[in-house]
Amino acid sequence: MLGFLLVHVAALGVFFVGFSWKGIALCLASYYLRMFAITAGFHRYFSHRTYGLGRVPQFLMAFLGQTAAQRGVLWWASNHRHHHRYSDRPEDIHSPIQRGFWWSHIGWILSHDQDEPDYSRVPDLVRFPELLWLDRHEYVPTFLYAVALYFAFGPVGLFYGYFLSTVLLWHGTFCINSVMHLFGRRVYATTDDSRNSFLLALVTMGEGWHNNHHWAPQSAAQGFHWWEVDASFYLLWLGERLGLVKGLHRRPKHFRAAAVEAMRTGRAFTSVRRLEQVQSLTRRWHELGASARLHAHEALVELDAARAGAAARLEKLHDEAAGLSARAGRRLEELHAEIERARAHLAEILERLVAMAESLGMPDPQPG
Repeated sequence: MLGFLLVHVAALGVFFVGFSWKGIALCLASYYLRMFAITAGFHRYFSHRTYGLGRVPQFLMAFLGQTAAQRGVLWWASNHRHHHRYSDRPEDIHSPIQRGFWWSHIGWILSHDQDEPDYSRVPDLVRFPELLWLDRHEYVPTFLYAVALYFAFGPVGLFYGYFLSTVLLWHGTFCINSVMHLFGRRVYATTDDSRNSFLLALVTMGEGWHNNHHWAPQSAAQGFHWWEVDASFYLLWLGERLGLVKGLHRRPKHFRAAAVEAMRTGRAFTSVRRLEQVQSLTRRWHELGASARLHAHEALVELDAARAGAAARLEKLHDEAAGLSARAGRRLEELHAEIERARAHLAEILERLVAMAESLGMPDPQPG
């Protein structure tokens, strides 16, 4: 972490050195020289073995790659193979999909969790003792490179050719991990979210065709069409013509048909992993919809049954009320009849009393 920050601070030394066309030229030459060592060397050769090199050129490529200060060659290849095995899944050590942009850009490489290389992932490389030595002395090449630039070109060589160039090289390389899994165009169906970018292909000598690469990682060519500029492959092709490179793997023969098929099925617009997630969610949605419709139908059936039961109960209550009303009417008539009988009986008693009074000579009672 400290060294990473110090190199960034040291890159500001170009302002003290002053503007220099020579410095700009040195910066660009140093940048693209080491970018080739990263893209064609660390990536396409040591990580994917897409062509062959003799033992001496292999060592020189590894040495030049480590002047980029991106850790040791075996560390780099080991982690990159792990990335391809688990690309954009939870196990991926630098996926922006899983842990965010900044972690995938610089956080993972500064983390102490990644300090030790896993040599079990690179058994084909650890058999070379010179590569093991380089990996264990990861900063020796970059230190010697910085010293050589200083003695050859003075402060301009050190600050423009090394510090500024190294910072630009870091972020150019790191953009492939971060930006190229978030922004750009997808052409092929891959299980991750890798994408293509013409601009980053120019910046990284062909690495910007990242979706192409994740679809065909065993191809030394990452640009498949003539307009997909891939400077690293052009130089490797030239090396093959000169006899330095052997067995250079070309683009897959069916690359056009695969692109058409991916476009036809819609898989060019998202990763296979995300497409499977969408399809799973769609199936789940349909299942939930079918379940909801079934439950709604059952609820309607139950509601109809409850409504029919309520109607039958209401009719029964209506009949019971009608029966009660009829009985109450009859009882009321009986009470009226009893009252009438009681009134007639009282009238009869009163008449008898009057008759008895008359027979006894009692005066007629006066009302009031």
